[in-house]
Amino acid sequence: MTRIVIIGGGPAGYEAALVAAQLGAEVTVVERDGIGGASVLTDCVPSKTLIAAAGAATSVREATVLGLHGADLAHVGLDLATVNSRVKSLAMAQSADIHQRLESEGVTLVAGAARLADKTPGLSTHTVEVLDAGGEVTGTL
Repeated sequence: MTRIVIIGGGPAGYEAALVAAQLGAEVTVVERDGIGGASVLTDCVPSKTLIAAAGAATSVREATVLGLHGADLAHVGLDLATVNSRVKSLAMAQSADIHQRLESEGVTLVAGAARLADKTPGLSTHTVEVLDAGGEVTGTL
């Protein structure tokens, strides 16, 4: 059986893991910050949520042009605590969905950072060390 270790559970990593698992490989993904990577947890999903909230506020402020009237449409604001709570909730939900899908396809998920640990360059197979947050090796794959 082909054994694959993927370092990083962002979009490229989790998609590669899904394809490899579907093709019959034994797949392990090592991810430091959470499945989905920065794209899901701190970049794309949060940015799009903040953009949508700002767009909605702008639309309400400009609603009088469309004939909408209200108590004080020109002074609509955002509650950033509520927006941030929604951002975190959406990001964590998407990460959990990806995590569940990987597990359902038989992918092993390992929390931590990873690095190639071979002493000899040019090998066709490699040893991967898993490290904790302090940089200490916690295992090898």
